[in-house]
Amino acid sequence: MKKNIRFGFLIILSTFFIQVNAADFFVANTEEFNAALQNVKAGDFIIWKNGNYTDLKINFLPNKNGTIDKPIVLKAETPGRVAFSGSSQICISGDYLQVQGFRFEGICTLGSEHVIDFRVKTTGKFSEANHCRITDCAIVNYTMSEASGANNYYINLVGTYNEVDHCYFSGKLNKGPTLVVEYQQPKGYVPGSDGAPSTHHHIHHNYFGYRTFSSNGGEQMRIGTSTTSFSHGFNIIEYNYFEQERIEAEIISNKSWNNIYRFNTFVANDGGMVIRHGQQCFVYGNYMKGSSGRTESAGLRIINPNNTCFNNYVENLEGGDKSLKAPITIMSGLVGSELNEYYPADNAIIAYNTVVNSVGPAIRLGMGNSAKGKPMIAPKNVILVGNIIINSLGKNTDPIELSDPNTTYTSKNNFYNNGSTNITGFSLFNTKEIIQKNEFKYLQKSIDQSVVDSINQRLSVHHIQLTLAEITQFNPQWIVTKQQVGVSWMKMN
Repeated sequence: MKKNIRFGFLIILSTFFIQVNAADFFVANTEEFNAALQNVKAGDFIIWKNGNYTDLKINFLPNKNGTIDKPIVLKAETPGRVAFSGSSQICISGDYLQVQGFRFEGICTLGSEHVIDFRVKTTGKFSEANHCRITDCAIVNYTMSEASGANNYYINLVGTYNEVDHCYFSGKLNKGPTLVVEYQQPKGYVPGSDGAPSTHHHIHHNYFGYRTFSSNGGEQMRIGTSTTSFSHGFNIIEYNYFEQERIEAEIISNKSWNNIYRFNTFVANDGGMVIRHGQQCFVYGNYMKGSSGRTESAGLRIINPNNTCFNNYVENLEGGDKSLKAPITIMSGLVGSELNEYYPADNAIIAYNTVVNSVGPAIRLGMGNSAKGKPMIAPKNVILVGNIIINSLGKNTDPIELSDPNTTYTSKNNFYNNGSTNITGFSLFNTKEIIQKNEFKYLQKSIDQSVVDSINQRLSVHHIQLTLAEITQFNPQWIVTKQQVGVSWMKMN
């Protein structure tokens, strides 16, 4: 008994010392903040006092770094009640730093500067953030007009092993994606090489709301650039909610290798989930619902070799009669393609996806972009297995359109219940065979174990192995609601 009492006393005592050793620094201006940076250590908090602030440039670059167990935290005194406007921004550099609870809203005059930047410029050079986190922050209508010509991001995500979670983003009108992952280009970097370090970022449980821009450059998220598109990112983007993205054809534009997009929810957008550049990426377990009323909502578009798209559920998509907006599009490439153009979607695995009540054709195979005026190269060795198409709508209700007859593919165990096709591997089924579970439609299907094994083999680079059900049966619990994402201090209906 004495030993237990002594052990309990030591736990209490050690907890007491942890609390005593952590310090709180209250600040209300950049002078006080910069003074705090000289004294903070791992586990300390810099607490910004409630109020409205304008034209503040906060460089979160403390003299010491945090640790994995004790980050240095910069936070609002009360979440949501520290509001920044004008040319205000937060820049972060160091290791194991965390920013939480801030709100950016109102007139923005940043020009080309980013709102939150995971780097700080000192003595003419940028120093980046690693193992840092932005959480519970909102950037709302903090924008310049499209006519201003300004090009900036809400979030510029650089460095390595950083995290953006439970944030709210809405109302961006000027050029530049909402969130961008940029890869480091070391001295002597050759465009199109894989010399950039992997980033390993985690982006999850964020809300991406209303966003519009009249031409290219209005994405909600861009992971990489064409210049660094052969970089191996190993970023995971999951459990985010996207709605009301207007005009831009790409909600998410992937432009690097080895990224995972899973368990995201897309509702009433104009664009699609697009693997624009990069290879060995995975798109699975996502839910897409059109229902925008603007006849533009797109689905999944795959460009470049060796990408894998499986077990996504898409419904009520309205843009399928546009050339690049079918529920599923597998693209051709261009002869002599530049880095910012198109490589064919060779070796794509498109498996066990479900397309419901969407404007057809449901799948466009070998679709090309002729705008560059170059000859096209059809994709080779595409695998189409286990895809289910239910109630295609519009003038073309065919389950699949072979846009380029030079495409080579393997197709089997795909099913549809209206329209027609002479492509082997697609079979007509009776509507009575549809299994209705709550609001979702399913079909009992045979499983190709070799395809399941191939998917898991590809995933092994991420040390992920999925069960048969996780690959072949969509689970509605993967769908996130607006109440499960975004900041803690803002209610969403």
